Amino acid sequence: MASRVEANPTEYPLNVVQDYIRAIGASLEEYMKIASKPESLFQGKNEMSNSEVEKEVSELLDSIDKSVNELKALPEHVQQTALIEKFEQAKKDLQAGSNEPIIGIVGPSDSGKSHITNMVLAQQIAPEGFQPMTAACTLFRHSKLKHPSLGEDENVSVVRYFDGSTTFNLNKLEGDHESFVLDTGDYSILKKFAARDENDSIPFPEAYLAIVYVDAPALENVSLLDTPGQLFDPDYIRKESGEEVDSLDVQKAYEAMHLADGFLYTSSVTKFLRDAGETEFFANILRAPGNAPLDPSNPIQNLTILATQAAGVDSLESFLDGRKRASIHLDRALSHSLYEDLEAAVEGYKRPTAEDWEQRIIPFWDGNKEHVQRFKDRFQELVTNVTENLDAIRQNKTHAIKKQLLAQVDLAQYENNDRKRSADERLSEVQQMEARFRRDNARVLDKFEDQKASIKAYKNDTIDQVSDVVKQITSESFVTRFIEERFDDKDAAKAGVSVAIGQYFQAKTNRIMNTSSKLFAKETEALVNEFTALVPGTYANVADNEFEFDTNRSALLSSFDGQSAFIGGMSGLAAFGAMGAYVSTITSNLGAYILVGKAGGVLTSLGIIATPTTLPWLVGATGGPLVWGVAISALLGLVVYRLFSSWSKSMARTVVKELKDEGIASKVARDIGAYWDNTEIAFSKAVEGLTTEAEKHIERLYADAKTGFDATELAQVDDTLCNVKTKLKAQ
Repeated sequence: MASRVEANPTEYPLNVVQDYIRAIGASLEEYMKIASKPESLFQGKNEMSNSEVEKEVSELLDSIDKSVNELKALPEHVQQTALIEKFEQAKKDLQAGSNEPIIGIVGPSDSGKSHITNMVLAQQIAPEGFQPMTAACTLFRHSKLKHPSLGEDENVSVVRYFDGSTTFNLNKLEGDHESFVLDTGDYSILKKFAARDENDSIPFPEAYLAIVYVDAPALENVSLLDTPGQLFDPDYIRKESGEEVDSLDVQKAYEAMHLADGFLYTSSVTKFLRDAGETEFFANILRAPGNAPLDPSNPIQNLTILATQAAGVDSLESFLDGRKRASIHLDRALSHSLYEDLEAAVEGYKRPTAEDWEQRIIPFWDGNKEHVQRFKDRFQELVTNVTENLDAIRQNKTHAIKKQLLAQVDLAQYENNDRKRSADERLSEVQQMEARFRRDNARVLDKFEDQKASIKAYKNDTIDQVSDVVKQITSESFVTRFIEERFDDKDAAKAGVSVAIGQYFQAKTNRIMNTSSKLFAKETEALVNEFTALVPGTYANVADNEFEFDTNRSALLSSFDGQSAFIGGMSGLAAFGAMGAYVSTITSNLGAYILVGKAGGVLTSLGIIATPTTLPWLVGATGGPLVWGVAISALLGLVVYRLFSSWSKSMARTVVKELKDEGIASKVARDIGAYWDNTEIAFSKAVEGLTTEAEKHIERLYADAKTGFDATELAQVDDTLCNVKTKLKAQ
């Protein structure tokens, strides 16, 4: 039988617990099992997803299945192949991704992230220790979601980020992802793959994500993501071709942050939000790939900040003054490192105030019942808020897909009516449309060539703009002002200047690259629409179905799918440059375009299957200079400052010398040049795909025009399409 101390260690002072551990001769591991024994916080299910949304999605999926079956029953030579492909792709789009929200538990090392994870799970699963333990992101999902490939005694799967041809995303969990798997097993393999060893080393740096399946009430409708304490570790720099690149693959760390829909941020109360570089670290999390606020008008409602290890805080009231000071400090820091970046990247973004941040902070110590209850309430609030926002996004996507399908049925009806005319009439019309296409197509193709030629100007312009930023951070006078505006004393500056300058550079670079990429994408989209409008075929006015389309886009839906052809042309590429921004623009309103064929593979490569991806981080994922801010932070973090009486000028001089010696300007110019070179390659492939598919489409039109159709079978098609439309409208 366990002693009273072992049964309830949090009810006793720390010295009593330590005496008990020494008395029984327990090891460090045994001590941690006793001292961090989790209490069950959640006895039942948490807030469920909106049943109305689930019902709506389920009904649309059912309508799609019935419609496809009915369409496939048509006679072979009047089969609606293109329409069936659109319906089947729409089904995949609706089913893409997991429905449960993911809450990321993030924060500096030693702030109790894994301990809180275990408390929520009510099980000792995540590795804990006195020193930083977590070495890879760990996703905890309910056991009901366990992948069928895992054995009966296996509940953990450890995956790599890149399998040699593509990158990992959660959508792959629903299918075959064996090529990514490093190992599977029970909870014990977490210590091997997801924790640092006794030498504080990371034995398996290639381990990107551990997926853990747990039968825990708290996970019924939400998953948890436990994360390492930092996104950059200079001790783990791998080399390629003798050149230093990102640490533990910086991109995979950022992409792991992208998995989360909401955040619990942990910071020890002893240095609450004031540890070396902590606010910059916090900003990195909020600007990580795809982490656009679910509600830009209230951007921080999906996060809570925990002042952990708050054993000396008796109540919330005794914490108010400290919380207010911390909020003011955090707001000031983020005004330098984050807000402008998000305002430029996220439409409708509203800056939070210090008062807003104050309301998101609560103290936490698991030995204080008031703290525990407040944490439980806030956690449930967080899950509810994130779930409601995700439901709204999913509902909007469902409505858009439904309207797009109705427009596609309209298009099929127009085509079927056209078949009722004589073959001679149809053939003559196709010939006339082709003649117009041949006459005007050369003009549009010349525009494509001009757009391709403009890439060089884009490259030179962005290099010039980023070079100006490099000149700023290599100017002693600028860096001196930069330091004096952001830091109150030399100790704070010494601790935070490397990350601050890195983030400043990253934000400025992002803005430059995003602006140029978005402009290039907008120009390209106009050309694709212009080309598509020339291609012979049938057109439906999507406005007739009250389809919510962008007013900058054509209201005509063509039987030639120019978007799928253009995007599909990039299939097989590993780097897309600004063409990734083009794809992001097309898919920003999920469901507005149902992209079929090879285009689906391009979306998978870019990781934008189930949710929109914010452009700043898509730029990085498609070959942009994502990591330079982090690289600068690491470089300066290794500098030993010799501070004299005028410490800010001395520090500025050291920073500038280090950046100049490292040749940052030339390296950044090289990366930006490669980004636009990738753009040119992708653009050429896309145009090739567009023109090739247009020719195939014209060939199909001629074959169709030369075919005579039976009136009875065409009437059967009419009836079927009317039934399909009725099914879609009824649900």
